[in-house]
Amino acid sequence: MDKRILSMELRALCKSVDRYLGETMPESAADATGGNAHIIMFLARNRDKDIYQHTIEQKFCITRSTASRVLTLMEKKGLIIREPVAHDARLKKIVLTARADSIVADLKRSGERMERRLVDGFSDDERQAVLDYVRRMRDNIDKAQREFEQHGIHNETTDTKRNDMTKKEGDK
Repeated sequence: MDKRILSMELRALCKSVDRYLGETMPESAADATGGNAHIIMFLARNRDKDIYQHTIEQKFCITRSTASRVLTLMEKKGLIIREPVAHDARLKKIVLTARADSIVADLKRSGERMERRLVDGFSDDERQAVLDYVRRMRDNIDKAQREFEQHGIHNETTDTKRNDMTKKEGDK
């Protein structure tokens, strides 16, 4: 029997969505390749907030070096600018340029079309359930990442021993 691994299925789904978006990308958005389109849309949806590189790192679950590289390329393409902020000379907020603004509507239509395809045939309750499951999985991984960062490498044996020790301490 073929055992399906959820994390592999989710990864394959993400890659399929990215491929679909890339192949159906409007001509007007040719410069918005890969994660650029996602970042542009995030910035467009959050115009009322100051967005910094660390915000992008957290939102897209990418490392500091990856975020720096992507944002630098986006600057070179004329899609964003980094503006200093008055309250902290170290920070620069990320702002869309007029060039990026001109493709936001096309990217939005493309994304909405993909979303409709992704959940075609799902009821409203099923769509909400999937969103809830994904949020819970992300919370689980975030928790595991925090534990790893605090305590070092963990595996199932270590987690089981820690849980057993916690139960014994609770029995005292």
